[in-house]
Amino acid sequence: MADITRPWIVDSPLNERWPVYTRANVGEVSHSATTPLMWSMIGGPPAEREWKQALVEFGAFDIDEFREDLIDIQGMVHGYIYLNLSNARTFGARMPGASPELMDRTYLGEIEAPPYIPHPDDDKPEYTERILATVQRVLSETSRPDVEEHKQVAAKLRAERPDLSALTDAELVVRQRQIMAGPYAPMLRTHLRMVYEGSVVTGALDQAVAALGDPSLAVKLMGGLGDIASAAPNQAMWSLGRLVKGAPELTAEFDKGVDGLEERLRASTSPAARQFIAEFDQFIWNYGSRSTEEWSAAPKTWETHRQIPLGMIDRMRLQDESKSPSAQAARLRRQREELTAHVREQLKDDAAALGRLEAVLRSAELYSRSREQSKTNTIRVLHEARLPMWELGNRYVAKGVFGRPEDITMLLENELDKLIKNPQSFVPVIAERWEWYDSLSELEPPFFINGEIPPVTTWPRKKDPDLEPAGPGTVLQGLGACAGTATGIARIITDPEDAPDLEPGEILVAPMTDPGWTPIFTSAEAVVVNVGSPMSHAAIVSRELGIPCVLGVRGATKKIKNGTMLTVDGAAGTVTVH
Repeated sequence: MADITRPWIVDSPLNERWPVYTRANVGEVSHSATTPLMWSMIGGPPAEREWKQALVEFGAFDIDEFREDLIDIQGMVHGYIYLNLSNARTFGARMPGASPELMDRTYLGEIEAPPYIPHPDDDKPEYTERILATVQRVLSETSRPDVEEHKQVAAKLRAERPDLSALTDAELVVRQRQIMAGPYAPMLRTHLRMVYEGSVVTGALDQAVAALGDPSLAVKLMGGLGDIASAAPNQAMWSLGRLVKGAPELTAEFDKGVDGLEERLRASTSPAARQFIAEFDQFIWNYGSRSTEEWSAAPKTWETHRQIPLGMIDRMRLQDESKSPSAQAARLRRQREELTAHVREQLKDDAAALGRLEAVLRSAELYSRSREQSKTNTIRVLHEARLPMWELGNRYVAKGVFGRPEDITMLLENELDKLIKNPQSFVPVIAERWEWYDSLSELEPPFFINGEIPPVTTWPRKKDPDLEPAGPGTVLQGLGACAGTATGIARIITDPEDAPDLEPGEILVAPMTDPGWTPIFTSAEAVVVNVGSPMSHAAIVSRELGIPCVLGVRGATKKIKNGTMLTVDGAAGTVTVH
């Protein structure tokens, strides 16, 4: 049995200057323990370098405030990623118009955090001028050419992908490193900086409509914008689903189940099957980089695990035409335009307030699109760096060294060269690390850490019934992400591979979501998620699809049981159990 009391392979010392850490919002990155390859290749120090620089470029920090060669903005405790809440509070103290308390609400919603203890260096006036310059730039921008340029770079990298099977083991490692140090690093920095820039926009929109007395107004004004990169796969899958619904031979194959479906379709001589495969191949070319846990080292991407998007298409083919993403988008666009006209009418006698609203609406539209495109660019490039690792993993399975391709994730990035020289030497190492990793993954990490880490032996197990099921009449509070109400049967989905379990009209209850989940939204009547924030991907996509959505309902997947009747109010941020 692995000794889990030791620090995990990639654990790092916590920051004493910023001592409060939280798991809030980290569920979108990783809801289980973290593999050594993920943290050493993608997260941890590689991401931290870009993150620190993004905060410096924003104007909120100086680089010498951070510890050199250590992670400060993130945390890694017994394999679990944390967000440094104290660092975020310092950001709030320095940001004009914000506060540490606002940062708590942004990341935690109504969850009570350890009290904020001001530090003499938190609120320093010398940062104000820098941050205000950034705010002015963000609110005056009408385009993001850097994001568009990165989009072209990502597309070019995909188009020029070599035949990975023809590369040597060493060449696969070189390709991964060239991508991570080359196009990936600046794209990640841009995306991380845009997370903070996007918070400027949402804050400005809240302020612009605050006097009108409707707290849900800002969320409603950001719905139905169109051209959201992370929502694009929904329309593509919907079209494939309509193709299946309209062809009896395709329907018959899908009715047999997703297992072996692609092989059956590729073997078919049916014109409809050939058309479907051609369009599905194009779908994989465009969106194959998407997955759940999109920052992992070897996730189940749509390109490497094609049964996952096929399962989502299988659900979409059963939906009524009224669920069409394009029809929903048109409806939402009309609603947003009508609401915007109403708000303009209310502010028509206040030229200054009306002018601020118009400017902020333009910014909200630009940043909602650009932020999602930035994430899409980053993940598409990361996919090109991970595929060589997936190829390497498969090779060592074929050689009998690995039991599964994912075994490569148990190595540190700087161990890859040693692996190539002496693969057999890592067999016992990988086995020992998997045992250790699996033991950690069974645990529920503390939601907050304040200076001291509770002994890992005291952490509860995820399967322990530590949360009582919510009884009839219970109202669970979260963050309203997309206005609207819906009543339906709860369906707990912990992995998008289980998407075929979701029936039309049911409410999706998930531990976390990222763009790899969002096609399931089209099949759901409403969405409830354990974690999330107003500018998270689930929030943006739900607004784009017009699906009532409540995020940050802590423990929702444990408090709500399959088959429970729920009413979701996306404006109030409530989930009522019937």
